[in-house]
Amino acid sequence: MFKKCPMCKSVWETRDEFLNDENLKLIGYQKYMGLYGGGYLLFKHKTKSCGTTIAIKAASFSNGTASTQRLKRIYKRNN
Repeated sequence: MFKKCPMCKSVWETRDEFLNDENLKLIGYQKYMGLYGGGYLLFKHKTKSCGTTIAIKAASFSNGTASTQRLKRIYKRNN
């Protein structure tokens, strides 16, 4: 399982399934300067029964390499 919605309990088994879901919209990036830095991508889950914001570690989308520039491009492309 890749991610489960904390509000409506919808499940996305893979990253690709999550990214291809038309009910999800990338709405932002939240920087986190913890031990390893990084941050979270924020998605709005827009369905009739849900409207929550889902935060996922940005590293989950990096294929093993962290890149702030790549995350900025992803965000700009979706806005």
